[in-house]
Amino acid sequence: IICGLTAFTTRQHIIRAALEAVCFQTRDILEAMNQDCGFPLTKLYTDGTMSTNNLLMQLQSDICGIPV
Repeated sequence: IICGLTAFTTRQHIIRAALEAVCFQTRDILEAMNQDCGFPLTKLYTDGTMSTNNLLMQLQSDICGIPV
């Protein structure tokens, strides 16, 4: 569901929102893993095509609060 669209919403806004959603979902998973393991993650290693997106990797680092 995409909510809050206006006449001023651009394709770039939607793309950024999708990238941020990926990052927040990843953070939720990492937090659940940390609660289960009790071992804090200090660095995140990535691979695959999405990892070539510098904006996504920076957002991931900012949202998770760890180096990616």
